[in-house]
Amino acid sequence: MKNLLLLLLFCTLLPVNGLAREIPAVHLSRFAAGAGPVLVGGVYRLLDGRATPGQSNAVAFDLEHEGPYERMSLHCKLRVLAGGDGGAIIFLNTAEYGKRGPAPFVKSWVEPILAGTFAVGVDVHDPPNDEPMGSLGNYMSLPEREVSLHWDGREIVKRVAQAEFRGDFAEFDISVLYVTGGAEVTVRLAGSTVYDGYFVAGMRPYESRLALGAGTREDVTTEFDVRDLLFSTSDPTWPGRRPQHFEIFNHVLTGSAATANVREVTLPSLDWAYGRVILTLEIHDAGQYWDSWDRNGYLYVIHADGVKYDIAPFITSFRTPCHWQVDVTHFRPWLAGKVTFEIATEGTPGKEQGFMMSASLDFYHDAPDMEPYRVVPLWVGTARYKSANNPFGDFFTPRTVFIDESARAARLFMTTTGHSRVGEFTPSWRSVIFVAEKGGQSSEQHFENLLWKTDCYLNPNRPQQGTWKYARAGWAPGDVVRPWWIDLTPYFVPGRTAVLRYAAKPYDFSLAPEDRRPTDNEINQAIQIVRAYLILYRSATGLMPASNLKVLKVVDDGNAARAGIRVDDWLISYDGRQQQSIDELRNAIKDAESAGKKRIAVVVYRGDERVETTLGPGLLGIVLEEQ
Repeated sequence: MKNLLLLLLFCTLLPVNGLAREIPAVHLSRFAAGAGPVLVGGVYRLLDGRATPGQSNAVAFDLEHEGPYERMSLHCKLRVLAGGDGGAIIFLNTAEYGKRGPAPFVKSWVEPILAGTFAVGVDVHDPPNDEPMGSLGNYMSLPEREVSLHWDGREIVKRVAQAEFRGDFAEFDISVLYVTGGAEVTVRLAGSTVYDGYFVAGMRPYESRLALGAGTREDVTTEFDVRDLLFSTSDPTWPGRRPQHFEIFNHVLTGSAATANVREVTLPSLDWAYGRVILTLEIHDAGQYWDSWDRNGYLYVIHADGVKYDIAPFITSFRTPCHWQVDVTHFRPWLAGKVTFEIATEGTPGKEQGFMMSASLDFYHDAPDMEPYRVVPLWVGTARYKSANNPFGDFFTPRTVFIDESARAARLFMTTTGHSRVGEFTPSWRSVIFVAEKGGQSSEQHFENLLWKTDCYLNPNRPQQGTWKYARAGWAPGDVVRPWWIDLTPYFVPGRTAVLRYAAKPYDFSLAPEDRRPTDNEINQAIQIVRAYLILYRSATGLMPASNLKVLKVVDDGNAARAGIRVDDWLISYDGRQQQSIDELRNAIKDAESAGKKRIAVVVYRGDERVETTLGPGLLGIVLEEQ
């Protein structure tokens, strides 16, 4: 940090609806070259013109709205010019950065990495670059107008804005709505929607104050002006109960000697109410052991019959640490009781390198309107191309599914990745056909999709050491495989059967130069790895609030031990009353003793099994963890 210029604009009072409202103080900070930010004619000019490289400036406002809110919104007009770098709108977490005072220093304002804080970055520097393994990714010469979402020290996602916003003042709107397990974020810029209710996992309500930041590069500059700034909040809320956390794998290694790790984990009962289940997957730095290539990765649930189902396919990076959070609520029917997981990666036989990985689940408390109750595997495995006359046809046989009376919604979840030289780097069209009887007649619905991912170069896990930037058939190095979701709810009839078919179109090389067309043999080597499941939902009735009290230790020959209570049980009720805290349980024990009860009914859950028992009055003889 070179120099710091702090200008405090003292508070004034303005009448609002007949009451005086204090306008929060404003702090202007300069961290590097240039004259620093200024407020001129109602415009915050964060950069002092395009002639000065190496600037880093910020504007921060003291706290205006105390406490967390369910909704936050910001409206302003933004003027930024083509060049580099750009800036950010930041919702500073007061628990981390105080209720008042200047903004913290940020190394790059287009990547506002701040603990416990949400921010939106605006980046106007991503020059075209065709170096195969270079750090710059824009090999397709796409517009340099990128908008990113950041949460708790990580970039979550980055996209190219469809509308041109560089030049004149453009309308800029950010909306945050907190929901179970995270927040839905909407961003509009220059009349175009960049993010529409994008779900940011794990983002819980927090007290925030507004800040702006902007910077220029040493070799290229821009301007960053903001005016008509309005930050509003509504519906006071609280962060709610912490999610219940379950570690599955912790820094386990895979490689040629052991390409997979297996572990059994006891997860909450299906009787308990959860609004969302979030999976966290990580790839860690494994040093010299770290495989340098991008490999297929799998997180399987292994059923009692030994069949494996991949619930979160991913591709390892070219030696870049990765952190992903994935909504897996739809797999809740498979995530209860004793569950066997396997985490695995592909590798080169005999090559003593692999990956160090972690995985965990967070169950977020809520009473959902709908619950997933049945997962029907449709097409799971490796599909081989074979020929243009039969593109994957033998694999995608039609599936007939009976949809029972309790179903209220149905969605198709499908992840597909193409491999081999042709299969990886060639887009392909595909269709799902859903046939159901409705109104006494057969109804057929067609859904079409292009298996092709063009935003690999904007992957938050960038840059990498290989050819990470290039578009691919449904995947990117260092990313989870994003699903194709199809909502079938309007088309099915409960209590009837439905048929699902898949149609793949052959690869089309008619527009490719003749000397660059692959041979038939090369085309026919293409494969696709597929995981397709039909998820059925019903009304969520009869679910109970999840227990807070987990048994960590049982004293030998104690009251609980004699009643058969075990370590890892979850205590639900004592003497007919549900217990949500250790203090509540202590009071219930005292009440039972005062009433002179000789036997007290206790209910615990052991995985997905409900266990009822009785025990004597007094201390239980257990150690509990309150979650």
